[in-house]
Amino acid sequence: TEDDMDIIGEDDIYNFQGVANPHKVANIQYEERVLDIGCGLGCDSFLAVAYACSDKGREGNYAEDAEKDNGGGMVVGIDLSVKEIQHVKTRAAKRGYDRNQVIFLEGDAEKLNLAFEKENFPPSPSSDEKQKSSSYLNFFDVAISNGAFCLIPDKRKAFQNVYNVLKTGGRMAISTTTILPSKALDSNLEWPVCMRMFEHLDEIVSICDEIGFKNVRIVDAESPLEGLEIPEEEEEDDHIGATEATEQKGQKKRFKIHGRYSKEFEHLEDMDMDALCKVVTVYGEK
Repeated sequence: TEDDMDIIGEDDIYNFQGVANPHKVANIQYEERVLDIGCGLGCDSFLAVAYACSDKGREGNYAEDAEKDNGGGMVVGIDLSVKEIQHVKTRAAKRGYDRNQVIFLEGDAEKLNLAFEKENFPPSPSSDEKQKSSSYLNFFDVAISNGAFCLIPDKRKAFQNVYNVLKTGGRMAISTTTILPSKALDSNLEWPVCMRMFEHLDEIVSICDEIGFKNVRIVDAESPLEGLEIPEEEEEDDHIGATEATEQKGQKKRFKIHGRYSKEFEHLEDMDMDALCKVVTVYGEK
């Protein structure tokens, strides 16, 4: 929404990498612990901080108003990309956050335990929380993801890991692109790796049910940027990064990740992707 974009801020909205808006489904509340899987450059994590760490929500200065003692909730972002984690840590510091509000870890959705164990997360509980478990298992109230599940090879393992880290009664809102029921990728054509990893929509509910999620439902997702003015995309120079190119041009631009279609994927230009794929948000409770 426009309000969400205002919270994310002009300096970070240009780094949006997602496919939908999991926040509309997650309904993050003040003082909740949130896990953002595949956080990328931080747009969804920063928005989660506004809701989990400030009782003023959209209306408050969430960086300054959020509690500093972990009582006001916290957000943990995880991503495979070392460079993106470095970038988002820098952005978080510039926004005035500390580690009681949001932290970012390098890690794999299929191996969440390794990411948490490497960083010794969560830290030892304070004296008044000694009765609580210090394990990352059963730790989070909410898990969100915006596009990362499209690229995870083992979806079942990733969903299982989400289930493991949620508290009893916790919930997930996973926005991802899927292949429509009764559809299949033509084996006679070449497909980008990301599309070959899309899960079939009709299999997701079964996977989540078998893992143990309750009240699983599939929520249709419209583009979160529908009707909003976003700068036109430019091709990224092969010799410089997007940030550097932006600085050189002296204006904010969004850059294409994939560039022009290579010859083997030219058939995608005229293909109706809506007849083959569907963006959804997967909701479930533990």
